Amino acid sequence: FEKVLHHIGGFGLFNRTIMVALVILSTWHTSIAYFSHLFVLITPSGQWCFVNGSNVEDFDLTALPHKKCQIVGTTLQNDSATSNVQEMCASGWRYDKDEVFLTLTMENDWVCGNSWKLYSVHTAYWIGSMVGYLITGLLADKIGRKNTVCLFVLLSCTANIAGIFITSHLGFVLLRVLAGAGCYTVCTAAFVLAMEYTVSERRTLMASVWSLNWALLATGFPWVAYYLQSWRWLLACNGVIDSLLLFTLWWAPESSSWLISTGRSEEALDILERIAKFNRKTVSRESIAKALQMDTDGATAEQPSTNAEKSRPGFWKTTFALTATPRLRKVTLMMYSTWFIICMCYNVNNMELGRLGLDVYSTYSIAMAFELPVSVFCLLALDRLGRRWPNVTFMLIGGAVGIAVYIVRTDSSMWRLIMAVACMVAWAGSYNITYQLSSEVFPTVIRGRGVLLQRVTGDIGSCLGTQVAALAEYDRLLPTLVLGILSLVGTVMVFFLPETVGLPLPQTVEDGEEFGKDQGLCFCPVFASRSRRNRSTTTTCNVTTNKAFEFEKEMEGKT
Repeated sequence: FEKVLHHIGGFGLFNRTIMVALVILSTWHTSIAYFSHLFVLITPSGQWCFVNGSNVEDFDLTALPHKKCQIVGTTLQNDSATSNVQEMCASGWRYDKDEVFLTLTMENDWVCGNSWKLYSVHTAYWIGSMVGYLITGLLADKIGRKNTVCLFVLLSCTANIAGIFITSHLGFVLLRVLAGAGCYTVCTAAFVLAMEYTVSERRTLMASVWSLNWALLATGFPWVAYYLQSWRWLLACNGVIDSLLLFTLWWAPESSSWLISTGRSEEALDILERIAKFNRKTVSRESIAKALQMDTDGATAEQPSTNAEKSRPGFWKTTFALTATPRLRKVTLMMYSTWFIICMCYNVNNMELGRLGLDVYSTYSIAMAFELPVSVFCLLALDRLGRRWPNVTFMLIGGAVGIAVYIVRTDSSMWRLIMAVACMVAWAGSYNITYQLSSEVFPTVIRGRGVLLQRVTGDIGSCLGTQVAALAEYDRLLPTLVLGILSLVGTVMVFFLPETVGLPLPQTVEDGEEFGKDQGLCFCPVFASRSRRNRSTTTTCNVTTNKAFEFEKEMEGKT
């Protein structure tokens, strides 16, 4: 299929407009859905319950201790009486509204004795994301990737809009499940669709388009929240972006590989012809069919091999193939474990940013702004330095900083902000690198299943991460310590993942077993000789089979 892409224009006008727009808008969809979820549930650092006849008007809230679950009585004036994570407040909790706008957490008093409701909402969101990945994997193979993306965009938009009106705990939990199902799944499926039409030498660029736009939206979103001053309007923002995304999907083509794998080769040829015309390339239908024929194990583009249709691997066969051979088993386990840790660290750290006791809007904006240079670094350096060593460095920094924060335990606002930003930069860098690495280490015949299960594993990490964040109810720095230790564990695991820079993607399970086998534990492409890299490329190319391409087209549809 790579030959076909070059034949119809490579990274031409079609990719630079429609496909780039698809990646950008799907990233905006996910980033707005994710950060609106966080901001809607922000818990202010100051929480006061006025008892014994005391009145909130008699106190200067800015002078009261900005701590959780503070009981204030008439004789205490500016002193806090007690702090109890199980405490309930009959008169209702009061908050400093200058700290942050009235969030759903504040509106429903999901703090202190009711804080479990807050964490259950976060958990429901990630459970929905897990279920969404599993469902999209099945639907993409049945109705196509484009239709699946459209369906989940509508699902996410509907759930977010409905959340404006349904604010009871149970109702909002159920809506968060639906909203979570349509968050990351949309971005992932759209990204895979765009990558399918992207030539190999531009894949890092497309990955950087994704990461840069995530960072840009994340940096600007806090100020959108500051301007709107309403959690309901934040949820409504999803509808605006989703409308633009659906408009772009109207112009985006269906997956050609999925059409070919389902016997609809005529439609695939029509799409490839239109792309060639869009790229202002004059190519005949026959030449495209001939190029496809060279890559489909002797079957013509118009008549796919019947035997190939019958030999499609089932769900369990492709799943167990991930652990079929010793080296591939090790890579799979290390990749999933690393992704589990990275997703937990990244998302819990995002939740903790709202608890620093600093200006919420500036804190989030500054922390997310530092993701921009990380994305630029990944764009410029990964094809030179490789994936392994930058990933190791990021994970090591995140672990060291997390543990240092717990040990130092300072009340300095500047120190807390610097450390939070350092953790954000470290785990964002590892997130970007591992996200791209996952599409490169799995063999083509099982890549779709491998990436799908990896995403589910990451959501499990994010889901369990809400319980790690809940440790702050007992010690505000305990979540940071847990994340630091896990990050150091992830640092060790990254060493055992193969370096992929300069190597063609493995095609068969046998290729996956041999992929990067000649690399030492400390292998770095910067110091590897050119001849060695060339030999690795030649060897991998020689074992590539046409049948593997056929399986790729089917299995990538499952992501």
